[in-house]
Amino acid sequence: MAKPRGGAMRRALAVLLVFVMLSSVVSPTMAANTAEMKPIMATERTELHKNINIIKVDPVLENATPYWIIIAAGIIEKGRAATFKYIDSSTNLTKEEKIELKKFVKELWRKYRVRSIKDGNVTLITLNSKAGLNLTQEEKAMLEKVAQAVNEYFSTKYGGDVGILWNVDTHQSIIYISCIKWGIYRDYCNITMDHADDPDYWPHLPSDHYYNPDTGVGSAPYYCWYYAYGARSYYRNGDMYNAFQGLGWASHFLTDVGNPLHTGREADQALHKWVHTAYEDYVSNNWESGYNFKSVIEDNRYYYAINDPWDATENLASYSHYYFDTLYLTIYNNPDTWQSSTLVRSITEDSLLETAKYVLGLVKYVTG
Repeated sequence: MAKPRGGAMRRALAVLLVFVMLSSVVSPTMAANTAEMKPIMATERTELHKNINIIKVDPVLENATPYWIIIAAGIIEKGRAATFKYIDSSTNLTKEEKIELKKFVKELWRKYRVRSIKDGNVTLITLNSKAGLNLTQEEKAMLEKVAQAVNEYFSTKYGGDVGILWNVDTHQSIIYISCIKWGIYRDYCNITMDHADDPDYWPHLPSDHYYNPDTGVGSAPYYCWYYAYGARSYYRNGDMYNAFQGLGWASHFLTDVGNPLHTGREADQALHKWVHTAYEDYVSNNWESGYNFKSVIEDNRYYYAINDPWDATENLASYSHYYFDTLYLTIYNNPDTWQSSTLVRSITEDSLLETAKYVLGLVKYVTG
């Protein structure tokens, strides 16, 4: 093709100038700093978890009593030691009560023996007998005292307030980073971020922030779908404030189930509520320092295409739920050292990475 000359050259330059000017005028939803924008690629949803040693507790044991974690601890030396530590550390028990409780727990472990069955990198903890558990009212009362000692220990050591939240900065940070990656205008990113923690202050039931894939209990999938669908409608009608406010609310319920401890055993966790809180504080305290879990969200460049936010929330819950027993038992059995555990760190990083892919997909669902 011949080079344009004279007037043709001027016209070509004028067209080029207009093109450059137009290309610099970005849609309000695409005005993020281009230096922060890298290619984001769709990927297929996977069930692959990190190749780490996993502990699973037999549902027969878990469903028999909300105190299963105390019984399961009997098979692990660290678990037995931790249980005695919880009892000995209590300031609400007399010396005689502590002796009585420790004697009771020893007898309980002998009466309801558990065993472990290893299959590859998965260890199943199950009852030795098929007869199951037949706890007496006295045994249940004594187990309640042990549970109270556990809560007392964690509340004293780790402090904080018991709540139902992945801590606030986690919710807000994940959705803000996700919006920025799609090149959304910063003011809209800020709206979404500002509202991402709102549901923690609504008069919701704790189960509204959960979803147990084994039982179908929990309303997180419904709320994610409800607010995401509404946000998508607002976006298509040009109502950006309500669109991005709704996206923030929807992301909250999706992000919640990326936390393994938001995927079931609600009754169990009510008895050992400080275990849950201590873990969420651990993630928050290592968000931008320490293990820098925030970098997992920042470094991810993949997303899952979402057609139904309800299904997406259930799928994420199923993924993180795989780690529930391992995480819960590791914290319970290692009260003073679990925060430096490579196992807890690996579970957290993998769960957050999966969460990042789903949240990116949620942003695209609403704004795509």
